[in-house]
Amino acid sequence: MVVGTAERHIQIFNLTNPTTPFKTMMSPLKWQTRVVSCFPAANGFAVGSVEGRVAIQYVEDKDASKRSPLRDDGLIRLAGSDGTINFWDKDARTRLKTFDPAPGPVPATGFNRTGSIFAYAVSYDWSKGHSGMTQGHPNKLMLHACKDDEVKRKPTKR
Repeated sequence: MVVGTAERHIQIFNLTNPTTPFKTMMSPLKWQTRVVSCFPAANGFAVGSVEGRVAIQYVEDKDASKRSPLRDDGLIRLAGSDGTINFWDKDARTRLKTFDPAPGPVPATGFNRTGSIFAYAVSYDWSKGHSGMTQGHPNKLMLHACKDDEVKRKPTKR
């Protein structure tokens, strides 16, 4: 389990001994941590910040060469307070898809089990505190049927 704490600290816990952090590190990003997402193989994680950047980190330094993705296919999805959503190929560092901006902040995203449907929430994310919460702010769950070219990696040119 990976936890992003105050002042950009990141703590990694081995769940066989959950009361003691296995490892503590500083986020490689300059601004406040907004989200942490673990790799399916449990050997690393992605950390995102309020500035809209993402860093890929590994639990053990020896695993850094394995390049384990967030999804089995290496797709990263980024969404923000400005309503933007992008899909990125983690290894090629290329953007696969840019959505039209949502009508409000996008605090949560996810795929169905097969990866054919992308869901995202449009709702206030508290990035502007209590004063930013206004009447009539949208609260929606949106679904997007994914096309292959939006979520599949591009073949590398040699």
